[in-house]
Amino acid sequence: MHTKLKKAGLLMLCLFLLAGCTSPHFLKLLPSTKRALEANQLFSYQYARMQQMDSQGLASYCPELLSLPDTSANKSLLQLSCAQFWLASAELKGTALQHASQLYNQSLTQFLRTMLPKQKYRHPALRIVLEPVKDETGLAFEDFVLASEFQAIKSHHQEIAHSGLGVSLVAIRPNTGKGQDKYYPPEGIFRSVTVSLKQLKFTKDLQIQLTLQGHLMQEAAELKFASGSYPLLYDAASSYLWLMQQAKLADLELPGLFNAELADNKLGIYSVTPLQNNKQPLLMIHGLNSSPLIWYELTMAVLQDEELKQRYQIWHAFYPSGPPPFYNSMRLRKKLDELQSMLKARGGSNQLDEIVVIGHSMGGVISKTMVQTTDYLLWDLSFTERPEQLGYAKQELDNIKDIFIFHARPYIDKVVFIDTPHGGSETSESVVAKVASWFINLPKNFTLLMSNFILKLGPDKITLPMREYLSGGGPHSVQVLSPRHPLLQGLNKLEYQRPVYSIVGSNGPLSCKDEKSCSQISDGVVPFFSAHQNKAVQEIIVPSRHNSYQSPQALQFLVQVLRQPAGEAKILMPPTDKPED
Repeated sequence: MHTKLKKAGLLMLCLFLLAGCTSPHFLKLLPSTKRALEANQLFSYQYARMQQMDSQGLASYCPELLSLPDTSANKSLLQLSCAQFWLASAELKGTALQHASQLYNQSLTQFLRTMLPKQKYRHPALRIVLEPVKDETGLAFEDFVLASEFQAIKSHHQEIAHSGLGVSLVAIRPNTGKGQDKYYPPEGIFRSVTVSLKQLKFTKDLQIQLTLQGHLMQEAAELKFASGSYPLLYDAASSYLWLMQQAKLADLELPGLFNAELADNKLGIYSVTPLQNNKQPLLMIHGLNSSPLIWYELTMAVLQDEELKQRYQIWHAFYPSGPPPFYNSMRLRKKLDELQSMLKARGGSNQLDEIVVIGHSMGGVISKTMVQTTDYLLWDLSFTERPEQLGYAKQELDNIKDIFIFHARPYIDKVVFIDTPHGGSETSESVVAKVASWFINLPKNFTLLMSNFILKLGPDKITLPMREYLSGGGPHSVQVLSPRHPLLQGLNKLEYQRPVYSIVGSNGPLSCKDEKSCSQISDGVVPFFSAHQNKAVQEIIVPSRHNSYQSPQALQFLVQVLRQPAGEAKILMPPTDKPED
């Protein structure tokens, strides 16, 4: 009976508690076309002939190579050489640039497909070498994946405009866990690298040698030729897509709720793009029984947008969702302070003081604490005496104080709430939630912190409404999300120190004018009057259950918010209906 109850509780929580269950599958591998390359001896003659051609001659000759029937390395060498000469002969535009880029990129792809992952290919007639590629810290990548070897499962993410010269690789190295590596996913360091031809030469015995160069892509860059410069391909999405496929986060979602000790050491803020001093951070915070995997759609939308990928660096927060949000908020604020300070200390620009925060469900509650100043409001709702009256040592009080007393972070630009239970959710008090609550085990660092403080404090110094939540080792997250919880209601009394936006999911009406009609709106977990924010710059209602982070209308609205200049917050055009993929 005990086992059946546990299984039922887990299943029901995954179905409708304050979370969105995620899938670990994001891409599919394409059929391999790898084959050996062998240079044709006639290439040296053809190469010398192309050297003598002017721009007009190359414009006539090079496009014909696209339909060349030859399947040996000779075809790829001809395409690459012709494209190289053509690009250097004049400043190409329009169709000419399109044809030259196609020749250049498809020939390089053939060479890379053969030589990876060893970074070299040797044959009596042909030698290909990819020079060692290093990341921004100077550490060399150990593995490479050709981006054309896989594609996103969802079709709208396959429509990447691969404009620019070069071939996209995902470069990978292990996470050392040291220095700034601790701010990257533990699965490894994944980077976008674009490969170009550095040199083609002949040896005395007419062996052809190709030297390829990998460009670490953190922003738009150009490849220089004699005639001018052309944009390099900047494919920021493929490295993230490969990271998501390797991510182990799905394995931490349920343990993070029911056995938080197993996931507690993974709490942190992790950058899925290179940490940079001159890019505006975009921080996404997941909800209960969830993980950063839910941000796949939004992250891909940013990384596939030419403007947004140049402007933002993307940070994902992870925390075990069993402990109460106020405790996790305290820890994530400290992690954010630490990361922001580290980047500022190494010469970071003002963009680091313009962080955009997006929070889903309980992650929205955590996000609020970054733009509110409590003074003693939450402390007084919890205890009858203020910290300075207790006579405890500073070290003894600091972590407790930071749970109940905090200030708005000055480096936050704006916040967006998605399906956030500002006023709590009745779901947290349902029979199923109460049964599932029996199986929530809190981490020792939290239970020891709370139990030692409460034991020393004594129950008489806890306010009456808070006694049921502060008994023993403290409350878990489901209890705190009750509409009756004093601190949740206390947050609603505080002003926002930065502009906020709100997205409300509805599985029914998409608008309302009065209390009766508004009461019909709910995402199945959070009702309208809990998610509603009359202090928001703008609030929209989208057709969705409790997973509006993947709603096309919500994503469209979020992109609009992200396009606004830092420091600007105004009413935006309402999103249009877009069909689901």
